Amino acid sequence: MHFMPLIVSFLVIAIAELGDKTQLLTLALAAKYPMEKVIYGIFSATAVLMFIAVLVGGIIQRIIPMIFISILAGAFFIIYGLIIIAPIKKEEKKEESEKMIRSSDPFWIVFGSFFLAEIGDKTQLATFAMTAKYGTPIQIWIGATLGMVFVNLFGLLIGNVLKNYLPEKAINYLSGGVFIVFGALTFLSILHKI
Repeated sequence: MHFMPLIVSFLVIAIAELGDKTQLLTLALAAKYPMEKVIYGIFSATAVLMFIAVLVGGIIQRIIPMIFISILAGAFFIIYGLIIIAPIKKEEKKEESEKMIRSSDPFWIVFGSFFLAEIGDKTQLATFAMTAKYGTPIQIWIGATLGMVFVNLFGLLIGNVLKNYLPEKAINYLSGGVFIVFGALTFLSILHKI
């Protein structure tokens, strides 16, 4: 069997993802949540995103204008960042908040964050283009998914180390700040396109 499309898609996506915003996002998520939840969330979101790119490609952009997806993503990042760093004044509110966070599955927070950060990104477009070029959607999907996860593992490892050395308050400010910056950059990119 000819595995060139799988190898090419792995390399193209891994190189395109180096130094991308999602590595910072992964670092922030790994500093905040258990490593296995972050791995599962990133892998699942990436697999879904690349599946969409391979099968549907540009159809989503024809149905839902990318500006609406970008506005939703930007708002989500800013709101979530503020929730993370917002000071809690009363002890019972703090206990209630901690109880809610413990009952929430971090997998869905990681999945949603990563999904919104990457939808319509250059890696999704590259995956769509490689599928059109090679005509091997399964190989492209596997290669692109593995390339994205591989590169983001570096952010995951760094975040996991930071979790062991930084106090929780510093991690909250770091994580919240990353989300707020992502939201602001998302809105700036919308203004730049207008």
